[in-house]
Formats: sequence, structure tokens, C-alpha cells
Amino acid sequence: MHSFFKSFLVGAAFCSIALSSAQAEVFFIEDQNDRFTVTFPDLWKKIGNQKPDDKLTVVGPGENAFATCRVRVRSDRRYVIFPNKFGNAIQKVSFSKEFWNNYLGEYDDVSVEAFKDDAALGLGHASMVEVSYDTAEGPLVHKRGLMFASLYYDQLYVIDCSTEASVYSKWRTELLGIVKSVDFKKMQFEKSSGNYRDFQDDDPVEVVGPRELDVYKF
Repeated sequence: MHSFFKSFLVGAAFCSIALSSAQAEVFFIEDQNDRFTVTFPDLWKKIGNQKPDDKLTVVGPGENAFATCRVRVRSDRRYVIFPNKFGNAIQKVSFSKEFWNNYLGEYDDVSVEAFKDDAALGLGHASMVEVSYDTAEGPLVHKRGLMFASLYYDQLYVIDCSTEASVYSKWRTELLGIVKSVDFKKMQFEKSSGNYRDFQDDDPVEVVGPRELDVYKF
């Protein structure tokens, strides 16, 4: 592996929402099975998924722009026992540069233009890359795009948005808008879970009963 380094209700809820400021419309999708929501402009349309872990694929207008965003979801329960406070460290260990080296192996002639840990995506801790590459399947297209990977609870979410390279700068703001709209159903809460102190050697708890001789130890 070469290193590329030198964020339907299925049912799906699918609806149109008016934005008062610009009088534009967006589509809203809630995937209850994979617990995420996303919005995208009404000129975009949903198409069939290509990969087993693709949960949503949408394409923008303009045949030659090849504007595409997809949401990919992979089960990952390795870290569910850890308290939320370790989320940032987990991201840097397991979903950082090495993760992207493997992920970007799906494409050809990859060049990483930017990389960032501590990126935000939904409720999870994310990393992101901005890249250029050649498609390895379908029509050969030289593309540029941005990709975010966020682990939340027991699932890894990858948001992968791109266009044909020469028009990427015109689409970048719109792609980021789709990425920023992604959110997850809340599965973790502020109170810590896991990482409990060792209580096995604590003194027993004594409970005094109604009579002087009634003492219960636990």
C-alpha cells in the first residue's frame, strides 16, 4: 500500500424544506437504520449506491461536473466501552493518516492536498482530507474532493464529496454545506461510562437494621 502523505426512513424521510433567506429548497434525508441525517440542494438527486457500505449517494446538476456526495457507514464496536472523553484520542489513533492511506487506495493517482485531525462531523470526532485523484471505476475522471471520517458510538461514517477537478473550486462551498449538514442520532451521553475505578478492595458497606444486632454487610 502506497502512502499518500510525504469529516430513507428505510425507510427514509425524504422531504423538501424551504429556506426563507434565499428561497431555496433542500432535501432532507433521515436514515433510521444507520442513524444519520443529511440535507442537500433540491437540484441534486439521489442515485443508486455502488459499494456495500454506501448508504446514500447524491449527484449534482451538470453532466460534466461529476459532482457527487456519498455517505458510507461501517460497523465498528471496538471503542464503545470507552468514555466520551477519549473520543479525540481514539480518532487520532485509528482514524487519522493511516486510515486515509487505506481508504484512498480505492482511487488512482492520489495526491493529498490537505489533512486535518480534530475536524467536526456530526456528534463524532473526525479527520478530513482534501485530495485529487483519478477514478478507478466507471468513466475515467480526474477529480478533486473532500472527505471526512467520523466514529460515533459503534459506527464509522465517511462523507466523500467530489467534482471534476477543473470545476472543484466553484463547487467546494456547496460540497462543504452538504458535509456540515450531516448529523447523527444521539447514542452517547455526557455522563461517563466504562473506565470505572477498582472498587473490589473497598471496605464492605454496613447497613444497620431495626434491631441493634441486625447488621447487613455487602
